[in-house]
Amino acid sequence: MTKHFDTPVRLTDGRSLASLDDAIAALSDTGWPQRGPRHDEALDICLKVRDGHRSLSEGRMALEMAAQEAGNLQP
Repeated sequence: MTKHFDTPVRLTDGRSLASLDDAIAALSDTGWPQRGPRHDEALDICLKVRDGHRSLSEGRMALEMAAQEAGNLQP
């Protein structure tokens, strides 16, 4: 079952990531603008959310931080 965020994470490239599946797909995409430490952490956390080891809110926060690190977070 897909887990949806309360509020989507909006990216500057026009994407709106509304679910955990969206987040994992975006973070796994080779087109992600910058793969820094926050990117790696966000992907790890989102995979742990999928497996039930972290909360959905932690996954969303990590995704937002990775997007901010990459300059891809829409204000």
